[in-house]
Amino acid sequence: MKPILLTLIVVVLVAGCGVEEPSSVKPLAEALSEGQVAQVPEAIDAPPVAQAKEPLPRSRRPIPTVSISIHEAAAQGNIEIVRQHLAVQSEGYINTRTPSDWTPLHFAYEQGRAEMIRFLLDNGADYEAKNKLGQAPADIPLLKRNSKNSQFALVELYTSESCSSCPPAERLTSEIRRMALAKRLNIFCISFHVDYFDGGSWSDGFSDGRFSARQRTYEHKRFSGLYYTPQIIVNGKHQMLGHNRADAFNAIDHSLKLSANVAVSVRQVKKEDGSIAVNACTLGKFENAALCVALVENGINRRITGGENKGRVLSMDNVVLDFKCIELAGLTGYEFSFDLKKATGKKQRNLGVVAFVQRTDNMDVLGAQATRIHWQTTEEENPEPDTKPERIADDT
Repeated sequence: MKPILLTLIVVVLVAGCGVEEPSSVKPLAEALSEGQVAQVPEAIDAPPVAQAKEPLPRSRRPIPTVSISIHEAAAQGNIEIVRQHLAVQSEGYINTRTPSDWTPLHFAYEQGRAEMIRFLLDNGADYEAKNKLGQAPADIPLLKRNSKNSQFALVELYTSESCSSCPPAERLTSEIRRMALAKRLNIFCISFHVDYFDGGSWSDGFSDGRFSARQRTYEHKRFSGLYYTPQIIVNGKHQMLGHNRADAFNAIDHSLKLSANVAVSVRQVKKEDGSIAVNACTLGKFENAALCVALVENGINRRITGGENKGRVLSMDNVVLDFKCIELAGLTGYEFSFDLKKATGKKQRNLGVVAFVQRTDNMDVLGAQATRIHWQTTEEENPEPDTKPERIADDT
């Protein structure tokens, strides 16, 4: 009897101590394979894991851990890290922005990483992406370079095709332009054709009332009572008779010895419709200032049919075709577009844009820069040569 009782006790004890796995808890590998998340024991201090909505494909490779951001990798020129980011992120991540709206391409340009720049552009980086200061990636190195080579002279000529004293001034500013190009000096010439000589049946082909108003602004704010043609004004501070060679070169020489207060960059923006646009940016300290841009053309030959120069053929450079200004509220960049006058006998024209920052109170020019414009007319915009002024391309 005792052996039977002992056997029964052992059976009961064994059955009572047996542990059966709850049906609601499955092994980790099985749970993950079914798209569930295994329960974590309370003794392990781990954050909760969200329930997966869909099972992960068994063939999917694990996402690699990237140690630095795509912006840091672009600045360092680490193409492999950038490639890893692009492999695991959604489409368009190549243009992801920092809080200041810098893209990876901004950092690559800022650090001068040529191979990285090519890689990013080949993979869809936006060349014209603007940060919060209005700077596209290519504007960053331009501003850095111009801030180191900041001495400049902005030479404004106020002239008219109808003024018999103006052709010598036109030749002088053309000479100054050629010298600046040959010696790579930051001397920028712009010729404003005023409209107060216009009258009767003939008017200056490039005159504009805005240009006359600008000259009058100089008279009121800087040069009391001095308002004539031809007049040269250098950096908004020095004025002289337009064909006074000695005074012009003295003012230019003096200006080139002074560092600019503001660095300026200007760069052509490619437009799908073929229109002309530039992005102009600033760097430095200023107040009560405006950012101005002038679209200019060189190598113009024009037969004059009225006024004091009637019957003469005038050769002109630096002719302002369009002019725009915007008041600055701080360091920023702006994109400017131009409407080009349809007056050409040739498909190619020698165009450029001069950008500068100028105080609006005393007219001091604080910084300037220029760029050449690549543009070609269409057949519709190319009228017969004998009906419009002739323009001769100038390779200089």
